[in-house]
Amino acid sequence: EPIEEEKPKPVEQEQPKPVEEEKPKPVQEEKREPMEEEKPKPA
Repeated sequence: EPIEEEKPKPVEQEQPKPVEEEKPKPVQEEKREPMEEEKPKPA
């Protein structure tokens, strides 16, 4: 019984962790880069 409860525990915590951290990261870095580079160019 202790073997079946220890298996689905680390498997469910390892999946939603890297998926939620990889989505909001590239979205905020792609919006800040082109906005700051397009302002000092036309000025």
